[in-house]
Amino acid sequence: MFRWLSILGALLLAVFIGGVFYFSHRESAVWNEGAGNTDDRGMPAVFDGFVERWNRSVERELLRELAGGEQQKELLAVSRGEGDGRRLAERARSVERLRRRLEQGDHIRMLPLEKMPPGLEWHTGMEEPEIGDPRAVKGGQVRLWINTPFPGTLRAFGPGSENFFNYSAIDNVWIPLVGLHPETSRPIPGLADRWAVSADGRTVFYHLDPEAAYSDGRPVRVEDFLLNICLRTSDAARDPFWTALFRSTFDRITVYGDSVIALTVPSPRPLLPYMACVDFHPAHPGFYHDFNALFLERYQWKAAPNTGGYVVVPGKIRQGERITLARVKDWWAKDRKYYRYSCNADQVEHVFVNLENKAIEMFRRGDLDMMNIRKPEIWEGKLELPEVHRGYIDKYSLEAGYACPPYGLYLNCSDRMLRNTDIRKGLAHAVNMGMVIDSLFRGNMRRLGSYMEGYGDLTLPLKAPEYSKKKAMEYFARAGFREMGEDGILKNERGERLCMELTFADSSHMMTNVCSIIRQEAMKCGVDIKLDPLTYGVCSRKVFEKRYQAALWAWPLDTPFPRLYETFASELAYDGRGNPVGNTNNIFAVADAELDAALDAEREASDYPALKEALLRAQKRIHELCVWIPGWREPYTHIACWRWIRWPESPTRFCSPRLYNPLESHLYWVDGKMKKETQEARRRGIPFEERHEVIRLKDQDDPPQFSSGE
Repeated sequence: MFRWLSILGALLLAVFIGGVFYFSHRESAVWNEGAGNTDDRGMPAVFDGFVERWNRSVERELLRELAGGEQQKELLAVSRGEGDGRRLAERARSVERLRRRLEQGDHIRMLPLEKMPPGLEWHTGMEEPEIGDPRAVKGGQVRLWINTPFPGTLRAFGPGSENFFNYSAIDNVWIPLVGLHPETSRPIPGLADRWAVSADGRTVFYHLDPEAAYSDGRPVRVEDFLLNICLRTSDAARDPFWTALFRSTFDRITVYGDSVIALTVPSPRPLLPYMACVDFHPAHPGFYHDFNALFLERYQWKAAPNTGGYVVVPGKIRQGERITLARVKDWWAKDRKYYRYSCNADQVEHVFVNLENKAIEMFRRGDLDMMNIRKPEIWEGKLELPEVHRGYIDKYSLEAGYACPPYGLYLNCSDRMLRNTDIRKGLAHAVNMGMVIDSLFRGNMRRLGSYMEGYGDLTLPLKAPEYSKKKAMEYFARAGFREMGEDGILKNERGERLCMELTFADSSHMMTNVCSIIRQEAMKCGVDIKLDPLTYGVCSRKVFEKRYQAALWAWPLDTPFPRLYETFASELAYDGRGNPVGNTNNIFAVADAELDAALDAEREASDYPALKEALLRAQKRIHELCVWIPGWREPYTHIACWRWIRWPESPTRFCSPRLYNPLESHLYWVDGKMKKETQEARRRGIPFEERHEVIRLKDQDDPPQFSSGE
């Protein structure tokens, strides 16, 4: 018996070893296919021949779009439908732009420095006021409470990368080519030490700062920006958003020698030096030298070196618990005018705690230094602590002058039921958001009206649909749901019940309670809403892959101007065969010609009045299509921190009016002397004066105007 067991064991071992060898060899073959090699400039092998491949791909796509545009132009020319005249003119402009792009030749060009146009007027942006506080000191550790779910990846792109942690702690740390001053809204130097705008206002020339470097000390080179395009548009990244963005945003990208990169956009735009480079970043060649088909898996928990003052510490990632950012001690920008008073703490530890009571207790013990609090019941109730009353913990309330994350119900227009506008409008009147605000938020929130509130006169004043059983049932009847079933749910002639699923991230009891109220109140209007609570990661994937019906959702908006094209453009909703395209920001799957026309006008606006007109048109159409049911906004954001966490005293230096989360400014610092003083006073029972400061940010209703050179 033992002999047979030995033989069987030997066979199993042989099979196991053979299998390990096979799969290891197979994975190695896939991983090293065109990978692992670099050229004489250290660029990864995947970049070899990229510029030529990209140019051919763009040309093919332009020819396809031109053929389709000509066909639509001919159809509109013989049509007599309402609004066809305007659509014909817009289509004609689109066709002309496609022809112009084809005639100009390569989309990406590599030219010697001598080929740069003469007579450019260069700007440095050094005349703006300093950012931050000269009293700021370096050092110390800050532990932040994070009540969003632990991120599913630290990758900068690819599925799952659109998460709140990456946005606030990684994306906002990167220094762009040109930044935006938080008080004056004027361009300031970033990776570029100077810039110039062409005479026609369509091209920005960026001169790369010779000292610009990644967090590991490697210099930033102009080719790194092209590598970033190569990686993000690769099939391995599975992120089609970037291909559409790079092709549509830039008419041409030109590299001049080793120091200048020029971005040409379809038409002049306000704040062009900043707006042109918002999504144009470098990629570290050494970090991505093994990029290939296994990118998503191999880079899942790798954070790329960046150009900012903080970097993720690989050895201090505790899955599900905490992620630590470390200050880059030899940061290339540490002595620069606009950056020297930022990124002050040696370490910023992001502590993920879903249980609010546990987080409050950790805060009381001093295991957390700061809390960004958005829930009224915590701010008004659970923070009535002895540590607050005795002055050990400070409280700050900041008036919400920023662009508001559009909380609300996002509706998937590719869904068989929700593609019907009357169903969507009926649902909007069946959602009792007023009860949510009054009962759960204690009246401390305000109902949103427009999708993009907080942009001053760029925001169209709109009234959210009221909760009305009568209006809801009228719209449902138009969609064919007229008969009330015994269970109180409407049915159509085929006996199909009016039922839909509401997906949400159940990261807190609050969101569950919000959805429960929505469900109960909608049932009174004849709608059966099935709740679909998921973890944040699963919820995010379902939403971005457009496999949901309705979702309770929100995300940060761009500043100083919103970019609605990226969220509502038809080309980011469906492919050429009419199938929904996953992993794009158009999670509504909305495709509307009138909205597309407004979005094109937004991207082509050459001055502030034209941009304003386009955005107002787009908001009006979004409201008419009812793809988003307005939720709520916070009139204030609140911060509680131990008194040794210090902030600049000027309100606009404390936090830019355009920042949703004050912690993103990275202008706070740790006062080591005050920390020792506070800890000693607490041990001895000596109180300080209780402090609750209300900070009113400057009015943003009259945004500044910009010349083409700015």
